[in-house]
Amino acid sequence: MNFNAFVGGIEPGGLTNDFEVKILICFLLKKIEQPLSFDQVNEILQKTGFVNYFAFVEAVSELQKTEHVLLTTDENGQEVFQLSEIGEAMAQTFHHTLPLTVREKTVESARALIQMQKQLEEIDVRYHAVNDGYMLTMQMKDIGSDLMDLSVFVPTEDECVEIRERIYADPLLLYKTVLSVMLGSYEEGKQLFEEKLQ
Repeated sequence: MNFNAFVGGIEPGGLTNDFEVKILICFLLKKIEQPLSFDQVNEILQKTGFVNYFAFVEAVSELQKTEHVLLTTDENGQEVFQLSEIGEAMAQTFHHTLPLTVREKTVESARALIQMQKQLEEIDVRYHAVNDGYMLTMQMKDIGSDLMDLSVFVPTEDECVEIRERIYADPLLLYKTVLSVMLGSYEEGKQLFEEKLQ
């Protein structure tokens, strides 16, 4: 077994061998107690800065080969990772070998992402005809103030339908990209699109 993980770009205190990365992925799935997609797990780990992207990809691949993690499909047709019995045993046996800070921040990042995605599920996208085309309105609701309330002019009804489908397919991407551009974080917005194209 190769114990040298990719270490470029990780934060101080991050994980430096592939076994630790595998343990963290299994620990995350066990602690959250729900299946997560590749993109969700990646975003959680990248947000903490504890795991290099390439180390994550390699660890996920090996966990699937050894059937510690199973790739299944959820009710929305999305591919998600589910922890197997041996994956649960791995998390239970070895999670204490990971630094407490790594475990706590990873779970915190996961819960924040899941909460954000639940909020973004409350989306209302509508359009109506105007003199020279259509006005499309999108509202991302929350318990308090709305996360986003946006109206845009769209030339044709077909484009309205296409935009609506794209919003519903990945509302988090839209929210994060718009927010990044408005805050002047253009590189972050660019990275979001590049990750989507991969």
